[in-house]
Amino acid sequence: MFASRLARCSRFLSSPSSSSRAIPKPPHPVARQAKVRKYSNTPFDRPRYVRFGASGPEEPGQGKGSPWDVRNWDRNTKVAAGIGAFVVGYYVTHLERVPETGRWRFMDISPKYESRLAEASHQELLQEFKGKVLPPNHPITRHVRRVTQRILEANDLGTLDAPDVHRPKGADDVWSFDQQDQLPPEIGGPKQWHLFVVADDKVVNAMAAYGNIVVFTGILPVAKDEDGLAAVLGHEIGHAVARHASERYSSLKVFILLALILDMVGIPFASATTRLLYDLPNSRTMEYEADKIGIRLSSRACFDPNAVPEMFSRLGKLEQAMGSRHIDFLTTHPASEKRSAILREMLPEAYAVQAASPTCGATADHMAAFRDSWLGDLNPDRMSETRWS
Repeated sequence: MFASRLARCSRFLSSPSSSSRAIPKPPHPVARQAKVRKYSNTPFDRPRYVRFGASGPEEPGQGKGSPWDVRNWDRNTKVAAGIGAFVVGYYVTHLERVPETGRWRFMDISPKYESRLAEASHQELLQEFKGKVLPPNHPITRHVRRVTQRILEANDLGTLDAPDVHRPKGADDVWSFDQQDQLPPEIGGPKQWHLFVVADDKVVNAMAAYGNIVVFTGILPVAKDEDGLAAVLGHEIGHAVARHASERYSSLKVFILLALILDMVGIPFASATTRLLYDLPNSRTMEYEADKIGIRLSSRACFDPNAVPEMFSRLGKLEQAMGSRHIDFLTTHPASEKRSAILREMLPEAYAVQAASPTCGATADHMAAFRDSWLGDLNPDRMSETRWS
């Protein structure tokens, strides 16, 4: 019986059964995870703030080691950057156009402050040329005064002061200033200019700024006549009209601030460089601008426009003979030959300005009458009657 039971159990175990089928393995955890839908903890699809820097990606050139990272700047660098931003803003807000030419420039000198500069400049000239200024009744002074007054009045720029010609003279036939002459130039109302004719034949120069006009006697032989002198005076008065002195003073302040900023960030800006920038001659832009204004001023005052390029041509020859280092006028001006060529190109405009000037009406009539009288229509009969000596 035990054997029969054992046989039945053996047959049962050896017979196929549905329960003996292989149970499938559960899916791989990775595969099961791949079937899970991705989701976000954010309840709504809205923009999220992403931090950069230590906790995220950094742009090239940025980060803790970048010189553009403000966090790496020391105190001096931050102060210099602040000053630099202020200077740039101040510079842009003080740009203006030169009325006569339309050129953009930086100008932060007010007319009120210019009046103070005019007074200081006048007093300095009185001290610098004391004992060297020719008296008002001197023939040279009267010659220079006549040309200057003509230019000022024809262009509505004001008038020269009226000193007492009977004032006693000092030693060496020069004028002694008194308290009345030490009054500064007037700024409001009709502008009043002061003229200084300095007796110094070695100085070939002239200058004008803040209502003061200085002419050295050394420039007169080069000028030759009134037209040549008008060319020089027109150029120098052109500097004053365009306010070039105030423009250079404004630019000087920018150079000083630039030197301060560079020094604060550790970039050397040597005092020699600052001195070079300060002592640089008038920029060529200003000089050519004064040429352009000057030829208009002298032409409107009925002086010969052709005398302007001729004057600078003579200066060019003098430059070649003596060297520019010996001519003060040329040390502050560009090459004369190039200026002469540019001024010759401006002659048609200058003659048009002269023709449109009501002051030059009588002068033009006299010139036309002279031309008709001597040349006419080149009539041979009329030419044969002319006797040339």
